[in-house]
Amino acid sequence: MSLEFLMGRSLKNALVNIDMEAEYKSALLELGYKLEEIFEEEQDPGLGNGGLGRLAACFLDSMATLDYPAWGYGIRYNYGIFKQ
Repeated sequence: MSLEFLMGRSLKNALVNIDMEAEYKSALLELGYKLEEIFEEEQDPGLGNGGLGRLAACFLDSMATLDYPAWGYGIRYNYGIFKQ
């Protein structure tokens, strides 16, 4: 599994995708935490922000949104803008 095609932070994206953001927000408020502050703790991995990488990420996101079956291939870099 590669995160190369996933842009941005994962936690908020995952909660939105499973339609659970409101439930998590409510549960965390009961514990004295704000979901928005927890979102800010996650580092953005800096993936999918190059020209063709961004295009590939948007293309795969659109295909997933339209429920088309698809997969993407990645390239393993020796050097890059993110930790490996």
